[in-house]
Amino acid sequence: MLNPSNLRILAICSVLVGGIVIASFARSTASSATANRLSEEKLRNNSTETISSVPSRPYIPQNSAVSIAINQNGNIRRADPRGYINVGIRETYKIEINSPNYTSAVSVKIDGVSIIDGLICDRSVILERPRAIAKQFIVLEEGNPGLDRDGGINNPDLGLIEVTFKPIKRRAAIALEPLPRTQEFPPSASAPSRDEASKSRASENRSNAVGTGLSGSSSQDFVATNEWVEAPEIAPTYTKKYRLIGLRAPDPVTLHNMNQNRPSEITEPAPPRL
Repeated sequence: MLNPSNLRILAICSVLVGGIVIASFARSTASSATANRLSEEKLRNNSTETISSVPSRPYIPQNSAVSIAINQNGNIRRADPRGYINVGIRETYKIEINSPNYTSAVSVKIDGVSIIDGLICDRSVILERPRAIAKQFIVLEEGNPGLDRDGGINNPDLGLIEVTFKPIKRRAAIALEPLPRTQEFPPSASAPSRDEASKSRASENRSNAVGTGLSGSSSQDFVATNEWVEAPEIAPTYTKKYRLIGLRAPDPVTLHNMNQNRPSEITEPAPPRL
């Protein structure tokens, strides 16, 4: 039998159990909502990372591999550690221009005179004439009237070749480029050794000041294009300067000096008698 006291106890227990059930349901609903909010935030964060913009490419360090070489009838002449290039006098030449890490728009000055601007160097290109006239470059000694009215004597830029490399890219490559790969660059050029420096000084002492004239004719053509745009995010504009020097030719052999360079005779001693 249930008396009023038992009924009162049963009602109190029912109220307590109902309160506990309601509280636990509310707590579980709150935790579920929190988890949902965290999930949504995580999804939003992940989607932002996926649509991140392409980072700019690293700049090429100052020891960039851009360079030139002088080609004289197949003889490739490169600069010594001081920037001098020994060349043959009265010989025509071509400039081999190299930009191995990226495409460049190249501007060239020779003896202080602008030769060409905006020449496309897609890794490498050869220049054998000025843009304005179809004649080949030729090395002339200082004082030759083929250089200028004074024969280059009063020209502080005589023999100087100045090449400016400006990074460019195709217009079609502007839209959403792929992420750039990490570029590996050569180690910084070390200072020339004593032997190299002494050889360079000796070569300079034996050389003649030379400049560039024009000779013969050239079949090289230039075509204008608007396919490229500047790309300063690839690398800075870089200017390289070299100076041509002409080695003195040895004295020709004549009737008067043909015996002067004859080496002395060498006679070996006889083996001792037993």
